[in-house]
Amino acid sequence: MNRRVWMLLAVGVLSACGDSGGRPRRPGTGTTDGSVDGDGGVRPAFDAGPCTPSGAEGSVESCTDGLDNDCDGRFDCADEACSGVGPCPVCGSVDTQLGAPLALPDGVGGTECTTDASCPGAQQCFDLGEDPLFGGRTFECRESYRSSLDFIGFAPTATFTDVSDIVSVCVTMEHSWVRDLEMRLEAPNGQFVRLQAFLGRDGGEIYMGQADDCDSASSPTPGTGARYCWTPGAARQAMFDYANAGGTLDSAPDCSGGTAEMLPPGDYRTSDPFTNLVGTPMNGRWTLSVTDLWGADNGYIFDWSITFNARNVDDCSSPLI
Repeated sequence: MNRRVWMLLAVGVLSACGDSGGRPRRPGTGTTDGSVDGDGGVRPAFDAGPCTPSGAEGSVESCTDGLDNDCDGRFDCADEACSGVGPCPVCGSVDTQLGAPLALPDGVGGTECTTDASCPGAQQCFDLGEDPLFGGRTFECRESYRSSLDFIGFAPTATFTDVSDIVSVCVTMEHSWVRDLEMRLEAPNGQFVRLQAFLGRDGGEIYMGQADDCDSASSPTPGTGARYCWTPGAARQAMFDYANAGGTLDSAPDCSGGTAEMLPPGDYRTSDPFTNLVGTPMNGRWTLSVTDLWGADNGYIFDWSITFNARNVDDCSSPLI
């Protein structure tokens, strides 16, 4: 079974086949199985010896009876088959609400650079493309929104080996000029994939989400975010490629009382291939970086998530971070 693990959370531990009805626990067995009792507590785990499916061969987990119905070594909420069923949490998942929308640094920086080491503080060096007046490529330092998650729940030696090791990276955000942005996923060893590469500001205005384009630079206010994801098998091209190729766009209200074009929420391919991450350890710090390379138009981020294929998870019932 291909297990998919959302970014954070896990509850419960290993279980063995058996019921929860007061049978003695064998020495050395686990203390909880992750199943939920009638009072909202966690049932103890019992070692009942060899498992016999509770029904016909191929039985599915019932998620509520304290039995390992499918004989996979887990029962009820500890079984991945019960992910999101009834009282069971989604396996390995927690929403990453930030508490309040966070404003993206709006074109902060400007120092010319050749590498990240040329930039002050935590700023990074970005290629801003061809200079329209003097020619030649322009490289300048910019400040980024950065949010990191320290993963500990993968097998100790697990490494990223194939694009199927990642299911999705998602973000809820809004911005009044999406062409300003470059977005990256950075791996624990420093490798990264550009979810969306900055391609220059050429082209028409396109929103992400329902941006508030009526606010001022001195007093920005958040609009309404929309959910965008990057997945290996997305039907749409990378965001800017999709828009530049004439992809269908949604509409959102603008300051004039009319509407502006808006990038449709949903799944997109990445600008760089996910194979850029091959070889990185799965455990460690994974970072989402969003950089606004031009001032004036601003944006906000509301939350983000990352979903890995669970085949690398050491124990689905233990925390990933």
